[in-house]
Amino acid sequence: MKRFTGFKALAGVAIAVAAASVATAASTEPSAAAKPIAAVWKARQLDFTFAGFTTHYTCSGFESVLGRLLRAAGARADAKVSASCTAPFGHPERISIAHLSFSVLVPDDHVAPATAGAKSTPVEAQWKSVHWQAHSPLALDLGEGDCELVDEFARRILPLFSVRDVVNDMNCVPHQLEVGGVDLRFRVLAPLSGAKPKN
Repeated sequence: MKRFTGFKALAGVAIAVAAASVATAASTEPSAAAKPIAAVWKARQLDFTFAGFTTHYTCSGFESVLGRLLRAAGARADAKVSASCTAPFGHPERISIAHLSFSVLVPDDHVAPATAGAKSTPVEAQWKSVHWQAHSPLALDLGEGDCELVDEFARRILPLFSVRDVVNDMNCVPHQLEVGGVDLRFRVLAPLSGAKPKN
């Protein structure tokens, strides 16, 4: 189990968010009308420390959820999360620490000319709308207990991506599981589906 909370999940949560899951599923897809732009992958490194009040994660659970958040936010598939573990195997960490190594897309014209020789080959990219809520999208496997972690991700990690129109409506109450507490929207630069490097 990746997360440990001091409260039971509220009854009917899955039913309550089912409609929201359907409504927000389409928002995670790139707009067909958006014009593709040239972008390049840029490496990012970050040491991330998390000390939540409501939820504590096992070492492997922390790596798993952060990896999913990175990729769902637009990081390249080879993103790596290496957690530092002090608690016995399978037990939650009071303070979770991890080193993040990942690559994000940035517009090609945002790369300084002095580094042009070292930059990666441009790919076709597009601004994609993303909306995260508890239980939506299902593949992200977020619950009410992940509220504080998602909020910290939005504040400290998301600015490392190429993002626009960030709306952080997170409502995390310490030691409580709040239905609707997870609510983060943004637009991120992501590769077109099946996009190939530009010549």
